[in-house]
Amino acid sequence: MNLIRFLIVLSIYIAFNSYIFIRGWQAIPVGFIAHLVYTILFLIASLSVFIAIFLGNRLPAWLSLVFEQTGGYYMILFIFMLAGVMLGDLLRTTDHYFNYFPEWITSHYPQVKLGYFITVLVMLVIISLIGFSRFTSTRVVEMNIATNSNSGDSKGMTIVVASDIHLGNVIRKGRLAKWVKLINSQKPDLILLAGDIFDHSFRAVVSQQMDKELLKLEATHGVYAVPGNHDYYTGIDRVLDFLKHADIKVLRDTAVTIDGRVVIIGRDDMTNKNRKTLDSILDSLPDGLPVIVLDHQPGTLAESARHGVDLHISGHTHNGQIFPFNRIVSKIYELGYGYRKSGNTHQYVSSGLGLWGAPIRLGTYSEIVKIQLQ
Repeated sequence: MNLIRFLIVLSIYIAFNSYIFIRGWQAIPVGFIAHLVYTILFLIASLSVFIAIFLGNRLPAWLSLVFEQTGGYYMILFIFMLAGVMLGDLLRTTDHYFNYFPEWITSHYPQVKLGYFITVLVMLVIISLIGFSRFTSTRVVEMNIATNSNSGDSKGMTIVVASDIHLGNVIRKGRLAKWVKLINSQKPDLILLAGDIFDHSFRAVVSQQMDKELLKLEATHGVYAVPGNHDYYTGIDRVLDFLKHADIKVLRDTAVTIDGRVVIIGRDDMTNKNRKTLDSILDSLPDGLPVIVLDHQPGTLAESARHGVDLHISGHTHNGQIFPFNRIVSKIYELGYGYRKSGNTHQYVSSGLGLWGAPIRLGTYSEIVKIQLQ
């Protein structure tokens, strides 16, 4: 079934790319060299993501980096290229019936096609710059959460949550260092990492010695994490070993009591079909303490609300990362991004720090979440 789905998606991808390629070919003035260069560049860009996925670990590290970043940018910008081509065809088709193009367009049609082609390319550059600016403008979302539990301790706790860091060839060591400084500047009592710490390339993380940066995370009561689906794609056993050396405690269907004041339940990712139920984990907990559930994918919000936990935190969605997918995410999940309260349970789904494909966000921002737990 997975193979069939992959072949269907691949067929659609090839069809749309063929459509984009043909329209680009037709826009370029007749000439062997121009069309040859265009063909080579288009093939490299459109196939780079598959080369990175299937051959990345067999290529030299620098070449794997080139293909992954090229493929990532192409996949993100692909939707805008497709929109640009479809808009051009819509204008051309409607003009066929209504003849609203000025005479100078119809009499200089080859030049107009080339001009439209160049305009689309310029717009892609502008979109990339805006998207990169939104990605680098990391926001700190601040929340005040009053729990329903009464532990007899009136002291508050500052918790910083970071989700979807996606360390690898796109999110590299320099970017991680900036995020570590940002997290530490919040003076957290506790740091929670809500899954997808890795992207997919274990070699890229190890070669850049990113564990040395993760070791710089500072919190009074330590750093805790749960796995995400990408951590499984990378290889969950070696991810767990890496995080252990980075002094990050990974919770997989287990609970930990922090300073006798709050209980953190870390759920294994839904990729593990045999993960425990929330019921079975809650049965072993002490009464009277606030309970926070950390679950990478926001598919169990209703379950947490049904059990009346104080706070449920997820990530995974990236809030769609780019428009219009942020709108689609809000339709797929009962809560695709942001805060809501369901019964007695506060719920927050973060857009995350990192992202997939390329460092571009449109209609969304990168963020960490600073929670003042009362």
